[in-house]
Amino acid sequence: MAFRIHFTRDDLLRVSLGEGPDLLHETVISLKILQRRRPGAGLGPWQRWARRQVPPSARLLRSLVPPHGFCPDFLTPLTSTDFDAGLDALLYTPKSLLRSDMEAFTRFTGRPLPAWADALADGAPRALETVGQAVRDWHQAAIAPMQQYLHAETEAARLSAARTLLTEGLDAMLSRLHPSIRWSSPVLEVACPGLDEDFHLEGRGLRLVPSLFCGHRPGLLLTAEPPVVAYPIPHNTIWSPEPDHVGELRPGTLEALLGHSRAAMLRLITVGHGVTTTDLAHRTGVSPATVSHHTTVLRDAGLITTHRTGASAHHLPTPLGTQLTSGRQK
Repeated sequence: MAFRIHFTRDDLLRVSLGEGPDLLHETVISLKILQRRRPGAGLGPWQRWARRQVPPSARLLRSLVPPHGFCPDFLTPLTSTDFDAGLDALLYTPKSLLRSDMEAFTRFTGRPLPAWADALADGAPRALETVGQAVRDWHQAAIAPMQQYLHAETEAARLSAARTLLTEGLDAMLSRLHPSIRWSSPVLEVACPGLDEDFHLEGRGLRLVPSLFCGHRPGLLLTAEPPVVAYPIPHNTIWSPEPDHVGELRPGTLEALLGHSRAAMLRLITVGHGVTTTDLAHRTGVSPATVSHHTTVLRDAGLITTHRTGASAHHLPTPLGTQLTSGRQK
């Protein structure tokens, strides 16, 4: 079973990559992972940690975000990489979309709306504000502490797709997004159990957004302009903050060896091939001086090389650095 997205020539000219993680989307769909009996490879540590962080206000969201299947589109507008901007879009969802979303929820899930959601379907401002506050509370509890890691992983996936586009073309990029996505020009097939439908872009184009929490299958938001496919980021383990040290990431193999900041920089350098100090500072949120300190350590360890062009320092991975980030050993 598949959802088939049909492209015209104009649509191919309007394929774009999202600028970074959509934090509202990641916040909401992480609730799916929270509830699954089998969260999937790499998601177990985060799930165990996150289950201890659930604020009371977020519990009502789980009645609208089941562990599998349909989730109302208004909760994940995919309009901005900025969480507050996304939440504003949620709070100002038109009444007509709220009603259709609630009707779709009962149709696709076979479950009645929870009693509190009747007011939401009518567009009651207080109901929307209650949902918005619940989303914000969940974001602060479970996503904000790992936001730096989320940005680094998403940027690495985005740069990998962009590099394929630049070196091999659009066909290659669309073919390698994820095993659940198959490109056979002019149709992009997205594996969707229970769905056998066709969707025509009709010149609107398509935006591709890497996602850490969408699990094994892509997410679709076809009501957006342009329509969006959120595709899974390959990963071994999603690191989670230690319960007693909120804001610090639970170390994995590479993080234990290098520390989180250096591990994130090495990953960005590996997929970027020529990333500058300024780029790294922008993508990791630290100062250029701090980046220079970390890249010096990575260079002394034989994991990267640095080449200067004018005032810019370009960092490239060595074979050893590439092996470490890919998890391969000779």
